Amino acid sequence: MNQNELQQLFPEAKITTAASLGPAYFTLPFQNKWLHIPEHTLSGREKALLKQLLLNEAPTTSDIPKNPWAQFLLGQTTEIPIGLAQTQLLQFRLSYREEDAGSFDQTLWIDAFSQTLPLVRECFFLNGKSGVFILDSPEPYCIDEELAAVLDILDDDFSLRTDLYLGQRWPVDARLPLLFEEERKIFAASRTLAKGSKIITLAAIALPYFISEAGTQNPVLQALQATIGSIDGTHELITAMWQNQGNLSKAAADLYLHRNTLQYRIDRFFDATGLALKSMDDLALAYLAIAAVTAPHTN
Repeated sequence: MNQNELQQLFPEAKITTAASLGPAYFTLPFQNKWLHIPEHTLSGREKALLKQLLLNEAPTTSDIPKNPWAQFLLGQTTEIPIGLAQTQLLQFRLSYREEDAGSFDQTLWIDAFSQTLPLVRECFFLNGKSGVFILDSPEPYCIDEELAAVLDILDDDFSLRTDLYLGQRWPVDARLPLLFEEERKIFAASRTLAKGSKIITLAAIALPYFISEAGTQNPVLQALQATIGSIDGTHELITAMWQNQGNLSKAAADLYLHRNTLQYRIDRFFDATGLALKSMDDLALAYLAIAAVTAPHTN
C-alpha cells in the first residue's frame, strides 16, 4: 500500500518522521516514517488490518497460534497464562531470500535456537519471518557475547539473518499485551535507529526513540547540535564516551586512540562547546544532542 492509497482510505492520517503524536493517535511505522491516524476514526478490525499490511507481523485472527501466550499477547483473550510471574519477550525478525522461503523449516530453527537459550518457555511465529520467544528468567537477562556468536553460526547454517529485540522484564499481568504492542513498535523502529545492529535492547535506542517533537525542535538543542556538528569526529567521540560511562581508557581503546590523544580531543571539545565529557551531566547532554539529530520529529 502506497502513501496515496493510505491517504484516500484514511483522509485524516498524517505521515511524519515523529514516532508519536500522543495517545489520541494510532501509530505504525511506514516507509521509514510514521503513520498516525486518530484513534476515534478506527475500528479494531481496521487496526488489525493496518498492522498486517504495514508491519507484516500481525497475523489474522485465524492465523494466531493456538497457544495461551499467543492468544493473550495478541489480544484474543484476557486470560493470563499461568506459570510465570515475570517474563522478558525476545522478538525475532528473520531475513532470507524469497526463493528460500519454501525450504525454511520454522520448527527446526526454533529447536536450534532454543537449545542455545534454556530460558525459552514458549515460542510462536507471527508470520513466516517474525515471532516471539517467551523467556522464563529468575532475574533480568542480558544477551552475552556467547549467545551472539551462536546466533551468527545459526544464521550461517540456515542462510539467513536474525535480528533480535530483547524487551524489558515485565510482570505477567493484564498490562503485558499493551507493553508487547509498544515493544513491537520499538523493534520496528530499530530498523532505522539501530544502524545495523542484530541485537537490540530498549536502552540501546531509548534516547532517539523517546525524544519528543518539542525536544528535537528546541532552539537551544538545535544550536548545540550545530556546534557539535562543526567539529570533526565528535559523534564517534561522544558515543564512545557514553557507551563506556565516561571511562577514558575504555573509550580510547574503542576509538583506537592513545589515551592522551583522546584527552586532547575532549579538551578541544570543551573549548568549542563548554561541555566536559568527563562529567556525566555534560556527557548526557552531548549524547542527547547527537541522538536527536536522527530522532523522529515532525516535518
